This record gives sequence, structure tokens and C-alpha cells, in this order.
Amino acid sequence: MNILKTTAVAALLLTTLSAAGAEKLNVKLGLWEMTSLMRFSGMPPLPKDVLDRMTPEQQAKMRADLKAASEEEPEPEVSSECITQEDLDRPFNSASSEDCTQTIVRTTKTTQEIRLVCTGKIKGSGLFRISTPTPETMTGELDLKGGEGPDAFTIKGTIKGRWLGADCGDEDDDDDYDDHDDYDEEESAEQ
Repeated sequence: MNILKTTAVAALLLTTLSAAGAEKLNVKLGLWEMTSLMRFSGMPPLPKDVLDRMTPEQQAKMRADLKAASEEEPEPEVSSECITQEDLDRPFNSASSEDCTQTIVRTTKTTQEIRLVCTGKIKGSGLFRISTPTPETMTGELDLKGGEGPDAFTIKGTIKGRWLGADCGDEDDDDDYDDHDDYDEEESAEQ
């Protein structure tokens, strides 16, 4: 389920920061620490040919595993993101297909709301909301639904971001950030 959470967080952050034609959010460029908390329920909308290749036992096990995972209390995930001017200037380029469209519902320098609708083989919709009360802080909410019927897959999440500094250093967009581990390793090496 990690890939679903990571995809949702990346979509939330990048969509809101770089929606085409929108007034840009007033955020500082550089390294950001992002803390996300994602809850999900239902069955991810898998293509029919994938489901057809699974035995009824495999499908039942997958459903049971997903149900058990959705009932667990989610743990916050912390990552670092390097936000550049290009991220703010370019339109969102996600892995989503041409069957998905984005509509800016509302935007200001401190808030943005974007609706995503997919009408292809996998139907779904979602809403991203982000608030940047200061150029060094942001909060966001994600509400996505994929598929149809009683097993529709939903993801609801929150994200909090804080600016760490202008220099991204060697940080990649999706690296985990935990300066305490780095510090502990350096301290151990000195002893």
C-alpha cells in the first residue's frame, strides 16, 4: 500500500503547486519536510484483465488483506521534497492518462483547490485542497475515490509541510527525511 500513499501525496503536493494557469501559491523554494497521513478503504480499481488472471482465492485474499490494512491506524509518513521554480511554473505532469482532467476550482496566493476527474477504463474523482498560511508552512487535504459500487476505493489524507531551507542539497524529490538518523550515525562514528 506504500505506493498508493506515495502517489497520493505526490499528486497532492505537485498538483496544487503547479496547476497550469493558476495563480501560484506563495511558498518558498527549497527543501520542505512533508508529513502525510493517509487512510484508505475499499478495493483499488484494477483493470478487468488483471482481475481475470487472478484466482477467486487470490482475489479473496487481496480483499481480506486490504480490509485488514484499512482498519489499522495509519502512521504518519515523513518525506523531503525539493520545490523548485520549475515546479511552480510547469503544468502538473503525472502518470495519469489522458482520460483524467484537472479543473481549478479556486485559487489564491494562500489557498488552492483542484478537482481531478478520470473517465477512462478506471473511473474516479478527487479533490485536492491546500493552504499556505505563510510562505514557510502548508497544510493540505486529499479526498479521492476510484471505481464504483460498494467496493469503491477511497483515499483520504492530510499533509503538513514546513520549509527547511533554500538549499535542497542532495535531496531527491521522494527521499525520506530523517535528520535524527543521520546525526546518530555521525555521532556513533565519532565515538
